[in-house]
Amino acid sequence: MINDVLSKFAEKFNDDLNRVMNELKGGTLVSAMRYSVTGGGKRLRPFMVLLAAEMGGLTYDDVFPLMVGIELVHTYSLVHDDLPCMDDDDFRRGRKSTHAAFGEAMGVLAGDALLNFAYEYMLSNAVKAKNVGGYITAVSCIMVRAGYMGMLGGQSYDVDEEIKKQFKREDFINMYSGKTGALFQAALGAGAFVSGLSEDDLTALLKCGTYLGVAFQLKDDIDDLTQDEKGVDEKEKKPCLTMLSTFTTQSAKEFVLLNRDVAKDVIKDVKGSENLSALIDYLLTFPQETESHSDKEGVSSVDNAV
Repeated sequence: MINDVLSKFAEKFNDDLNRVMNELKGGTLVSAMRYSVTGGGKRLRPFMVLLAAEMGGLTYDDVFPLMVGIELVHTYSLVHDDLPCMDDDDFRRGRKSTHAAFGEAMGVLAGDALLNFAYEYMLSNAVKAKNVGGYITAVSCIMVRAGYMGMLGGQSYDVDEEIKKQFKREDFINMYSGKTGALFQAALGAGAFVSGLSEDDLTALLKCGTYLGVAFQLKDDIDDLTQDEKGVDEKEKKPCLTMLSTFTTQSAKEFVLLNRDVAKDVIKDVKGSENLSALIDYLLTFPQETESHSDKEGVSSVDNAV
């Protein structure tokens, strides 16, 4: 079962990541960085790097620095997302968020430091790579998709008050493609670049990252709604800005399932993609799934939903 593989991976990766973080020297800032990184999570993005790299014959050790880098980038984004000027969340994964534990200013600095250290760590290990050129391109893939054209660009939709006044489904798809899809793209693309996969395989994996990212984020919205039927923010009891506002709950589930199938379909010809396909199923399947979702009226994939 892919969930067991992911769980074992996360256990090993957490131990190795902790060793990297424990080697850092410094005071409160380093403590805040370590606190942020050890906050839990499935470690999906580094796992996706490994799955794509394995398609090209590489191993865990070959891509460990890239896995560390993308997880640090993801962690920095969560630290900043929790800040009072953003989502203003004092808790994440059952404990205080970084700024709540260390102060707002230190939260900002911890996020900045994690982002900087991510690139520092990846680039400092480039000379050890089997394919240095592919490795550098993989780092670039992560950097670009974490930036203004990717993750940060998607996040900007969430704080742009003019856009938020009349959010349309197209805006949500752009936001989700950036906030979540871009780092999924980065993970799969980095693994593809460093392992020397073909241009066709790379293109397929990047497309898969987008479909998976948008559907994953929407499923998260649905899961939140299931836990809180009113769909409100626990802290301020304010309406959540989610793609669910453009769907019924049922049609949202259909959208997730259809894009799950498209994400799997685009990688079906990529040799060694079986584990990635199994991961997509694991992430995007509901407990009681509708039997048929390919012919529902009004439901389409990311390509046609705008």
